[in-house]
Amino acid sequence: MRVFAFSFFMLLTMACSSVFAQTGTLDEKDKAVVVFDLRMNDMRDSELGKKLGMAGMLSDMTSGDDAPGPNEIDRVFGAMSLPQSMQDAMMAQIGEVKFDFFVKIYFNNEDAIDKVLAEIGSESAETIENNGKTFYEMPADGPVPAGLVYFQVVDSKTVELGTKKYLFHPDRKLLTDNLMSAAKDSPKAPIRMAMDFSGARGLVTELVEMGKQQAGGNGPAGMFIDLINNVQDLSIMVGMDGGDLLTIKARGLDDEKSKELRSGVDAMLGLAKMSMQQFMPMVESSDPDAAEMLGVISKALKAKGTGQEVLVKIPTPKGLGDYISKQMENLPMLLQMGGQAGGGF
Repeated sequence: MRVFAFSFFMLLTMACSSVFAQTGTLDEKDKAVVVFDLRMNDMRDSELGKKLGMAGMLSDMTSGDDAPGPNEIDRVFGAMSLPQSMQDAMMAQIGEVKFDFFVKIYFNNEDAIDKVLAEIGSESAETIENNGKTFYEMPADGPVPAGLVYFQVVDSKTVELGTKKYLFHPDRKLLTDNLMSAAKDSPKAPIRMAMDFSGARGLVTELVEMGKQQAGGNGPAGMFIDLINNVQDLSIMVGMDGGDLLTIKARGLDDEKSKELRSGVDAMLGLAKMSMQQFMPMVESSDPDAAEMLGVISKALKAKGTGQEVLVKIPTPKGLGDYISKQMENLPMLLQMGGQAGGGF
């Protein structure tokens, strides 16, 4: 079940497809408020991916030929709703799941589909016919309640899985308007994720209050956490080809809330910049290359945007791929030195 566990994990943690161009037809409370798009092929083929030997690392994660490995996946696209409250979220512990999800997995070879069908035991699995399509009921596996996940073979290289409400929906018009707008406006990148905070306002408000309590009331941390209530939707994009390494784009509820949000985010980034500047002399003396890259990142720590938009862009520091690759090559030696110095565990 590794390929499904991978997809389910990405769905729960975690920015596509033609569904971005559609408008929702489900009840508002039932629409997806989170969407993600992981283009594994773009990650492997990217400048940074090649420098890091990503294809080789993913190949090492494959334990055998009985299930598709990460390098057989080209793309994972998905969307999910969220529980309306923390009480609804806690119901999952007793098997009552208060959210729906949809995941589409694109493989790069036809053998992967055969492996998946063998993995789920399709010959003996329960099947459901809906709108002329055959769906398999996935067996309960660990914390996944029985009857929650269904699976469909779309074509020779594509499968879909999800809950009935989303997977059986005839036109897949699943996303809220805010979420579709955020997803459409996000620049192309190997990793993209968007969330409609307004569509999950009840849960978000509860989480904000919990965060403020953990932060000790109304101190600076609590004030920053409280800014989340100003957010309408949020998009995160991770680039790997030498342009922007990280793009974070938020839209406020209105122009005034966006202004407060932009000011608050800028203040928070300013504190981060001050912290980086305090230890920069030490980094410069021990690792000039790292210091130069940190300088690029520090300079970019600024909230921009106009109207309802709040935008933060972190460019890819020159030489980042070579630097990380070198550190990875040196890691075994550093671990060995650390073990010799500290005696290990």
